[in-house]
Amino acid sequence: FWTYYYWVSKMLLRQRVAGLQTGTSSHTSRGCVPVYPKSHITTRLPRRCGYKGVEQVSHVVHSGGDFDLGEKSAPAQPAVAPQGDGDQPEIAPRDDDVLPEDLADAISQAATATAEAIRRGNARCQVEILLPTFWDPISGPIFPNKGDQERFWRITRRFVDELGDAFIEGGTSPAVNAVYPDSGVAAMLSYQWKEDKRFRITSLNDRKPIQPEDELVVVVAPDPPGADECLRMIRQISNKEQEEGLPEKPIVLFNQRLASGDVGLGLNVRRMRNFVLKDFAITYSLRPIGFGEIGTVYRRYPGMWQVFLQDPELPGRYRLVAEKPSRPEGEYLDYLVQQAMGTMEEEGKEGQQGGAGGIFGQLQRTVNSLNYFMKSLSK
Repeated sequence: FWTYYYWVSKMLLRQRVAGLQTGTSSHTSRGCVPVYPKSHITTRLPRRCGYKGVEQVSHVVHSGGDFDLGEKSAPAQPAVAPQGDGDQPEIAPRDDDVLPEDLADAISQAATATAEAIRRGNARCQVEILLPTFWDPISGPIFPNKGDQERFWRITRRFVDELGDAFIEGGTSPAVNAVYPDSGVAAMLSYQWKEDKRFRITSLNDRKPIQPEDELVVVVAPDPPGADECLRMIRQISNKEQEEGLPEKPIVLFNQRLASGDVGLGLNVRRMRNFVLKDFAITYSLRPIGFGEIGTVYRRYPGMWQVFLQDPELPGRYRLVAEKPSRPEGEYLDYLVQQAMGTMEEEGKEGQQGGAGGIFGQLQRTVNSLNYFMKSLSK
């Protein structure tokens, strides 16, 4: 029953947001598939399209497009402030200008922010780039379509390369070690990338995945089966550095998922996880709210945590509804989202009777239902 309720709620949420974006009802012949605006599919992404933009990159890929991380999206048509006769148009800045333009920009932002944090003395960092296509709020990483996993590994390679480039000094690159979840993945990627990879590849299953000559370590997507090995490895490195008086070796966790709604953790592993991760600073986070259709929680070091929700008046753009020094999550995030949706609903009623306001009311009720369902699973 709960599984059925979960998927039905998820599909209803996608339908209602799709109707909000297109200005039409989501109950079409396409069933539960979101009806994206045609411009989002046939043209390049709008500037600063935020988390929806990252999702659209994956959407284009799955519809037959090339997954070219090096391609930048075309500049969007920015908002133009009112002008007088003979005046040049002025670009009106928006709060969502800080959001990445596309997936490649998100990876570049994450690498730059993490490198800056390490230079400032933060040797333990976390990066979260959670694509709605590859991420489920309960299970974590999912790869529903053919080739998704390979695309995800290419994303990790791009991040490791750019992070290493950010540390190039005097033409010399640091010795980077990318630690993958298991030996099978490490062997496959070592073979596929043997011609031009610029970093060493190891796995959590190796007896000694990290060597003294490694100057920068990136632990890629550690999962619950490898949680014990990952936490033990980090703890051993930290203990050795303290005992021998060595400088801290930078360690970066990329899209870590050491806990999941599908796989539980023992009490000892849970305590070790909390003890180890308390020293890790989140240098970059692009995390969906709900199922990625509402907005995103964003942070780029050294900035504050920001909560963005889709702007009902400008499809593809986002409103900044909260800015906090610590990550908004749980019931507090629910409160911020519901409060902002209530404000947007009132604005929608004033500007258009029965329009966006009614849809936001439905969306808010759906979010409340999903939150109740998620909390019931944890009891």
